[in-house]
Amino acid sequence: SSGRVQNKHSYELDNRYDDDGMNEDNDPDSASAPGGQLGTHSALRMMEQLASRQQRAHERLYQFLQFYLGIGNATPSQTHGHHHVPTSSSDMHHQNHRPSDIALYASLGRFHSPDEMDEAYTLPILRRSLHVLRHSPSHRCHALELIAASRRTEVTRRFLLGLTSGYEGMAPMEMRAHDPVAYVGDMLAFAFRAFRVEGELVKSLMTWRDEEDGSDGEEEGGLDPGGQGDKTRGAKSRKSDDEEKGNMDEDEEERGDVPMDLTEMLAQSMGGLARPLRSRISQVVKSLASQGNNDDREYGGRNSLTGRAAIMDAGGSNDTDEDEASSSLNRLVAIFSVCGLLKFYGSAVRKALKNLQSSQQQASHDDDEDEDPYYFYEEVKNPFLLTCDQCLSEAADSYVASLRAYGAMLGFHSGPDETEAQLAQKAIVRISEERVASPGFAEDSLSEDGTSPSAEKEEGLVSKQLSLAFLVGTMIDAVMPYLRTLDDGAAIKAALSTATKCGLKSSESTQWHNQVEEKEQILVQTLVDSEADKVLETCGLSSIRTSFSQMNGVYVEGMTMASYPGLSQTQVEMAMKEFYSSLYSPPIPSFEEMIKDPEWRKRARSMTAMRVVEVYRELYEAMTGDKGGYESVAFLGHNPDQVKTLLSI
Repeated sequence: SSGRVQNKHSYELDNRYDDDGMNEDNDPDSASAPGGQLGTHSALRMMEQLASRQQRAHERLYQFLQFYLGIGNATPSQTHGHHHVPTSSSDMHHQNHRPSDIALYASLGRFHSPDEMDEAYTLPILRRSLHVLRHSPSHRCHALELIAASRRTEVTRRFLLGLTSGYEGMAPMEMRAHDPVAYVGDMLAFAFRAFRVEGELVKSLMTWRDEEDGSDGEEEGGLDPGGQGDKTRGAKSRKSDDEEKGNMDEDEEERGDVPMDLTEMLAQSMGGLARPLRSRISQVVKSLASQGNNDDREYGGRNSLTGRAAIMDAGGSNDTDEDEASSSLNRLVAIFSVCGLLKFYGSAVRKALKNLQSSQQQASHDDDEDEDPYYFYEEVKNPFLLTCDQCLSEAADSYVASLRAYGAMLGFHSGPDETEAQLAQKAIVRISEERVASPGFAEDSLSEDGTSPSAEKEEGLVSKQLSLAFLVGTMIDAVMPYLRTLDDGAAIKAALSTATKCGLKSSESTQWHNQVEEKEQILVQTLVDSEADKVLETCGLSSIRTSFSQMNGVYVEGMTMASYPGLSQTQVEMAMKEFYSSLYSPPIPSFEEMIKDPEWRKRARSMTAMRVVEVYRELYEAMTGDKGGYESVAFLGHNPDQVKTLLSI
């Protein structure tokens, strides 16, 4: 069937060039001229005729490719009764074409469906035609450029249709623009499917093996008449071809006739899709990263500064703080999710390109086992991969700015229901869990995928920005000034525990855990000092302790406690009697309402008891020493060690 198609489209071309060929064959100066004697220049004329016919054959094959695929000069235009390809459902409604005219809307002008168009590029006749054109680099180069341009147009058309009116039964992607993560995910998934389809199509189009002809005796695009290939002759022919290729490369490079390879074809095909994809992802990221302006309303945000001021001026309450904090956190998590999607698809595209280049080099090596490949395959940066990398870098920068802004606004968003530490805990937990759920963060090291040093440096910076260490460090630095209670410290330690389970290094977690512990130690010490004063007041030692402190402030040599006001024999005996009676039921607070952590609660009770023992030891040593001056110290019924035992908790 493919042969009939070729004959149908090249019938007129055959008639046109057959006449020229007959004229040359009847040339009286040709090798078959009367007389039977070969002229001096007959061999040169014969070679010129063969070269001319081969050139015409390549030209006919080149034009056949154009007419069959509808590319180049054969591209449909409005002057031939065709119309522009619709890129949205509104265009189709305005043109009001009949169902029979739907075929006119194919990007190549002659196919009835995208599947039929894609299958056309895998037909053996087209693949073999390109394979034969390798002997005419200028025709092959131009044919590949036209094919790549047509595929670029078709891929872009499909993407725009998928955005606005849906493609292949799917709903338009623009319908999910209210959900930024789903919107970006749909666009990247569509683009990646197109990337894989184009990769397989280009690979199939440009890969041809002699075994596909069903004859092992083919050489130089022809068939062995005997049906059996002369391997020795084929090897010599291949060797002579390789010797000629060195000279051909220099001439082709000067003319610019070096054909595109697989990666260049794929890059050209995806070039049209990359720009609209990047513009839409950038728009989503900018909208999510905006803080305190009108753009927040696009995704449910609010003008936090002017909005809150207006509510307070109108006599309203501060109930919007929770909504504002939740909205800011939702935007922050959404940006992080978009970064995960970009990392995932960027890594997938990079691996696919690496596999494609490996198969391309292997195929070239199979063709020339002992020689270098005919074409030097350079690493071509695919526009889709560039878009993913650039959008990832932009999204990571926006995430860093938004994270720092969220940390700076902790005091603004806090309220009676949620403290600054609880807001920081929520941010750490949600982003850590999102990181675990996103496949893009499964492997942060992309250097082994064959990227360039500059790309490795950029990806390393992005990975550092999106790491859990950066998240936890930024949040803890922002929340440390707001740690006022032990509950705040417990919230931060719970967040550290969650982050450690989600992949945070133990060494980094321990560092921040110790930092929080130091802050908690200061808070507990302050609380113990306050509660110890209350216990001393209850047990009766507060009054004599105060008087003793005042005496130390004005102490001179020879002064005694017994002679100082408030520390007389009677007053001290009454205070000690009251203190000893309280030892049967020590008034040490339980700290149940103030401290929820049982370990810290037990530690605080022990520290309070030790503070009481220290005060008693100081008074005991002063009364029994030279400063006492008391007639009798029989009222001291217990020494400090005994009191410590009685108050031990």
